Amino acid sequence: MQEKNLKLVDKIMTALQSVEDPELLIDVVNLGLIYGIDIEGDHATIKMTLTIVGCPLSTYLQNAIEKAVLSVPEINKCDIKLVWYPLWNPECMTVAAKEQLGMLDNEQALDQENEIEETEEKEKIIDFSIPIKKLAEEYPDFIQIMYDCGFTRIKIPGLLSTVGRVMTIPLGAQAMRIDLDKVKQAFEDKGYKVID
Repeated sequence: MQEKNLKLVDKIMTALQSVEDPELLIDVVNLGLIYGIDIEGDHATIKMTLTIVGCPLSTYLQNAIEKAVLSVPEINKCDIKLVWYPLWNPECMTVAAKEQLGMLDNEQALDQENEIEETEEKEKIIDFSIPIKKLAEEYPDFIQIMYDCGFTRIKIPGLLSTVGRVMTIPLGAQAMRIDLDKVKQAFEDKGYKVID
C-alpha cells in the first residue's frame, strides 16, 4: 500500500468514526463493521458488513458512510460494497465498544489480566514481518511502544482491525518516515528480541 493511500485510509477511518449506529450509539469503526478500504486515485471503495442480514438501518448507514468518506477532500467518489463474510459477531467489536455496551464483566477482565501475565512470562519476540494487528494482540505494551516511537495513528480506533491486518512495522515506518533502527532499539530496551 502506497504512503499516500495509507494516509488517505487514516483520514477515511477518522471520518468514519463520526458515523454511529443510531440504536447502539457506537461508531461503525468500533463496531467492527468496516472490513476494508480500497483506494484508486480519488475513488474509495468501502467494504463493510452489518450486524444482521436485513438490518433496517442498512440504507441509513450506507448513506452516512458515503457522506463521511466524501468529506475527505482527496476523495470524490465512494462506493459501498456490502459483504457477509466473515460473518459479523460481537467479537468484531473493539474493547471500547464492548465496555460501552457493558459486555465485559469482572470475569472477562480477570481473564484479560491473566493473559497479560502469561504473555509477560514468556520470551517476548517482535518479528518485523508479522502484521502489527497480530503483535498488538499478543503483547499488551506493543501499542504504547509504537506510539512512543512516533506511530501516533496506531491509537486511532479501528486502525489495527483494518490497516493493521496487512501493515508490518517496516511498512509503517516507511510510510510515517520513522527510523526503523529507533523502533528496533525501543523494543530491545523493553526486553524484546527483535527479528527483522
